[in-house]
Amino acid sequence: MVEALLSPREEEQSWEVNPSDLQLCEKVGTGCTAEVYRGFWKGREVAIKQIEWNKKKMGIKEQRAFDREVGIMPNMDHDNLVRMVGVSSLQHPFRIITEFCAGGCCFELLHNSDHVELVWAQKIKMTRDVASAMDYLHNFKPQIIHRDLKSLNLLLSKPILSETVVPIVKVSDFGLSRMKDRAPDQDWGKMTMAAGTCHWMAPEVFTGTCYDEKVDVYSYAMILFEIICREIPFEEEEPANVGRLTVAGHRPDMEAVPPDCPELLRDVMVSCWAHDPKKRPTFDVIQKTLAVVEDPGC
Repeated sequence: MVEALLSPREEEQSWEVNPSDLQLCEKVGTGCTAEVYRGFWKGREVAIKQIEWNKKKMGIKEQRAFDREVGIMPNMDHDNLVRMVGVSSLQHPFRIITEFCAGGCCFELLHNSDHVELVWAQKIKMTRDVASAMDYLHNFKPQIIHRDLKSLNLLLSKPILSETVVPIVKVSDFGLSRMKDRAPDQDWGKMTMAAGTCHWMAPEVFTGTCYDEKVDVYSYAMILFEIICREIPFEEEEPANVGRLTVAGHRPDMEAVPPDCPELLRDVMVSCWAHDPKKRPTFDVIQKTLAVVEDPGC
């Protein structure tokens, strides 16, 4: 199962971790397919994603997500991607061990931490971190499409407790990702309509048409909206309605954009949510544009 998906780097380094070397501490996250714990591996603080296949709610879909994540993560090395430490796949429960990000996820900071005032310098840094990671993935050989880019899958290396802390954002969760050389030619661009989360999902995914890496650019636009406005895109809408709205051309409310938002940053967001995927910029272009965005507070 997992062994067949590991990269050629497996010959250079074994990613299999002895479960007896793992120490689980408190639970730091819960999803529909896994539970995440802070823990230690040979004295190193790590995050341990634990998956129990014998639970009734688990099945072949979750197993494939585990396989994808294990197959993709060992290949990657970037400061804004969560780094893999190892995997425990030879016995239940299956576990993926990664670096520990003490700041939690960006969703919590942006939407559930009203006591933390974020300044533009911090917001701009967050947008640049995500763009840098995504540019790396899209230019990786073979190309990697994340397909589930959202603030819930963006982790902070350290807690952001004041405006003086410089955020370091890391993209995580590759359970829905696709590596181009591992997708049959006829399936590339025809990925499952269920991939992603409604509020961040590109309109072409909802319609079931062929799509490519530009779905990540659309999702990035939704993240920009979250960072700029500290609101969830289409927050007032039921998930089932979001697809209908985006396919019809609706986008998050621009009135939520603060008046002091850098114009160039707002323009990047709008260009990234273009209805026609071909009109959305690449992350290389996005990075170059964000590099010249000025902090209005300076």
